[in-house]
Amino acid sequence: MRGTTDFQGLGNYTRIAGSSGFRAALWQTLQIVLASFVLEAVLGLAVALALHRGLRGSKVFSAIVALPLMVAPIVGALSWRFILVDGYGMIDSIAGTFGASGPLWFADVWLARASIVIANLWMALPFDILMLLAGLASLPSDPLEAARVDGATPWQLLVFIMLPLLKPVIAVILVVRLADAFRIFDVVYVLTGGGPANSTDVLSTYIYRQMFTVLDFPGGAAAAILLVLITAAFSLLAVLLLRDRRPDN
Repeated sequence: MRGTTDFQGLGNYTRIAGSSGFRAALWQTLQIVLASFVLEAVLGLAVALALHRGLRGSKVFSAIVALPLMVAPIVGALSWRFILVDGYGMIDSIAGTFGASGPLWFADVWLARASIVIANLWMALPFDILMLLAGLASLPSDPLEAARVDGATPWQLLVFIMLPLLKPVIAVILVVRLADAFRIFDVVYVLTGGGPANSTDVLSTYIYRQMFTVLDFPGGAAAAILLVLITAAFSLLAVLLLRDRRPDN
C-alpha cells in the first residue's frame, strides 16, 4: 500500500525561518563572519604588503604562511582544541609552569566565540595573503611611480591607487571567503559543539542538529536551502559593491 504525502509548499521554510534557533544561529554566524572578515582584511593586507616589499626573511615567511592551506580543516580544528582545552591544553600547561591557570575557553561565551574566530583566522588568512600578494605583484608600476613623483604618501598610494586596482582580487577573496565562512562547521563542531548553551551555534551546526539529532529532515533541508540563498545574496552584494563602474570606451 502506497503511503500518502502532504504538500507543504513553503511551510517548512517559514517554520524554520521563524524559529528562534534558526535566527540565533544566523545572528551568531553573521557575528563570526564579520569578525573574521575584519581581522582577515587588516592582517591579510598588512602581511601581504610586508611580504610584497621584500623585507628580510619574507621568502621563508611566505612558505610558513602557506602551511595552514595544506592542513585539513578538521585537523586544524583538533590542533586548536589541544592548544586551548582546559587542563591539558598547551596554553594551560604553559600557564601552569608559572603557577597560573589558563582561561576557560569553551565555558565562557565570548571566549568560545573568540576561539572559533582565532582558529578560523589561522586557516583562512593564508588564502587572503597569497591572493593579495598575487594582486600586488600584478599592479602596473606607472600610476604608482607618477603618484610618488607628485609627492603622494604611502597611505595615499594604498588608499587611492593600490586598493582600487585590487578590487577584482578583493572581490574574488570576498566571494570565496563568504562561501567558506557561512558554511563553517568543522571548527565549531570540534571546538565548542555549538556551546556553551548554543551560544556558538552557527547555521551549519544548526542544520546538522535538525537533520541528525532532531531528525527533522524537511526542516534541515529547508535550513540548508536558506543557507545557500543567504550566502548567494551576500556574495552577489560583494560583487556589486566591488565591480568596476568605469564606463567602457
